[in-house]
Amino acid sequence: MRNNTDKINMEIMENELSATDWALNSLAWELYWWVDAFQIMFFKHQPVPIPALTFEKTRVNTLGHYRIGRNDFAVREQINLNKLHLHRPLWNILATLLHEMVHSYEYTYIEPEKRTKSWYHSKAFREKMESFGIECANNGSHIGISNKGRFAYILRQHAVTFNEIPDFKMFKGAVKFFPIDTKPKTKGRSKLKKWECPCGQIARVGKADFKATCDLCSEKFEHVG
Repeated sequence: MRNNTDKINMEIMENELSATDWALNSLAWELYWWVDAFQIMFFKHQPVPIPALTFEKTRVNTLGHYRIGRNDFAVREQINLNKLHLHRPLWNILATLLHEMVHSYEYTYIEPEKRTKSWYHSKAFREKMESFGIECANNGSHIGISNKGRFAYILRQHAVTFNEIPDFKMFKGAVKFFPIDTKPKTKGRSKLKKWECPCGQIARVGKADFKATCDLCSEKFEHVG
């Protein structure tokens, strides 16, 4: 029997897949298929909860995020893929999807003291991603993909190409990911300092020291400039 999270998220998925007048309907079909595929191929013995996929616009330097706890609709296991960056190649979007599923794995199976906190991605998270053939920096950004890794192999088996990476078929080691396009930002004259929590909520305060916890993800705000 499915738990309440699985039941609600299945209903959200069915609504997205049946919304044929929705511009993202085809992408939703593609990504939910890959969620099932990743479950079988990467999480078979430790399955992650069924996610509710969303496509909200978030800050420009974020590709996606896993919502810790419940979102504004009291739904758990939300994975958001930033609408600003859905133009990326499919393999790149799927790398982000898998990244967020690993966060779900982390919060399902890894003890609290060893989970990712704030911007820093835990050793457990990075090792899990590396086992799939994706190398991550401490801040979670993807810095390399192994041509011999399971992620690349599975995608190629399902006709997903890596044409945007020069000589990828010949490369035997790790290949750097293309950086995402970001919009140039003009610095203002405000003396307020910017603080941000892991789920993307932003606070701007004039104090040099700001101690607060986000109501959405229950994590502390960190100074980001």
